[in-house]
Amino acid sequence: MMKMFELTLDSYYWTKDQVECPYELLVLLKEQAGMEYFHQQLDHYCLYSLSHVMYDRRRVSEVIYDTIVFQSIIKLGYKIFINPEEFNRRNFCEYHFSEKRLQEVKYLDLNETENPYIVFENIFKKHRIEKVSKSFFNLILAAMADDTYGKDFVCSVSILDYHKLLEACKLIQQRCLTSER
Repeated sequence: MMKMFELTLDSYYWTKDQVECPYELLVLLKEQAGMEYFHQQLDHYCLYSLSHVMYDRRRVSEVIYDTIVFQSIIKLGYKIFINPEEFNRRNFCEYHFSEKRLQEVKYLDLNETENPYIVFENIFKKHRIEKVSKSFFNLILAAMADDTYGKDFVCSVSILDYHKLLEACKLIQQRCLTSER
């Protein structure tokens, strides 16, 4: 059994307030950038980590900002994972999807779409939170490096897991916004 950690979401780096509720942070995140943006950035980081050129130097501050936000997303996924009672209390599994809506889901299977908690459970039972964070940082470092000394990139967490994490967060975000109405 892995040791559970209590951690901060570090939202004060990119929001006006220090939000510690993962569900509130997902709603705030909707105002900042959509999850599709982070899917796209993740793909870019992967491509650049494998190429001989580095990610655009002019965008370094943007990459740092996005990395901090992405770390908050990883941490909120972990916070949801360690508190399944709160997830269940919010009834996020009782949503029905149209066929069109199901086709929009790219990375999750039907069970994960119906119950996004499964995604967090699969990721954080397989990997410690530190490993998920460090692996993402390694991806960023590899994307930002040039090929002068070779890109020594070790990503022990599958890129698919990060995409699944983002998509599960997007589903919960949509359900939070729907339940607020």
